[in-house]
Amino acid sequence: MPKIFSDIEKDTQRNTLFEKGLQMIVERSYKNVTVDDLVNLIGSSKGYFYRLFESKEDFFLQAISWQMTKNLEVLSEAHKDGSSLEELSQLYKKLFLQASTTNYMDLFYIYSKVSEEQWKRFRDFEEAHYIKVVKLLGKDPAVCNPKVLSNLSAMIYLSYGMTQYAPYLFEEKNDAVLDILLATMHRYVIEH
Repeated sequence: MPKIFSDIEKDTQRNTLFEKGLQMIVERSYKNVTVDDLVNLIGSSKGYFYRLFESKEDFFLQAISWQMTKNLEVLSEAHKDGSSLEELSQLYKKLFLQASTTNYMDLFYIYSKVSEEQWKRFRDFEEAHYIKVVKLLGKDPAVCNPKVLSNLSAMIYLSYGMTQYAPYLFEEKNDAVLDILLATMHRYVIEH
């Protein structure tokens, strides 16, 4: 008979899966991580995994949402502690650099595998998230458009995650390009 987990145990296991699973995906790429690999992180079964998530793709979208929520919590705490707009923007940049993501080929693959409903849920979450970020940075979402901030973020993630698949890029300049893109996003927030 399978073990019955409390809601607290489920949350702990889900968070462990999100944190360690995202890291595993970053290290190996999405296609090279199986559901078995993920459940081994918490010593569980595939059946338990599928009680928590509709699919591996659903897991990934929820994990990215979880990571974004954690980052927003860090920003909110800094805001409560009196950080200036400049300090919050710099913290956002730091959190962005620490975030786990996957390469752009995996992202397109995940997009092709999820249902329209799953993708819509993720996009609705993403829009609401960036509205909160914009407001937290003391900006008006009607002026500092959260969708622009989301698109800038996505472009940075995509460009940062494409280095191994883009032989036409000068690899030794990837960090310099990333700094320029992050500075552009930072400038957009500050100027709007």
